[in-house]
Amino acid sequence: MRITQGTFSYLPDLTDDDIAAQIGYAQAHGWALAVEFTDDPHPRNVLWEMWGLPMFGLADPAGAVQEVRACRR
Repeated sequence: MRITQGTFSYLPDLTDDDIAAQIGYAQAHGWALAVEFTDDPHPRNVLWEMWGLPMFGLADPAGAVQEVRACRR
């Protein structure tokens, strides 16, 4: 089921390469990263869970992409 409510919901799904590019952008600006997920993807569900701990000081996007893949499984 694809939910199309919200700011970015009409964009195509991001590939792992697209996600890595976004992570690289965040890292270049010194932003901390975290992976969040939910079992209830309803547009009004604002309570998501964090996958692991926030990732501070990653050297490259590969570490965060690995966490995204682990969360998907």
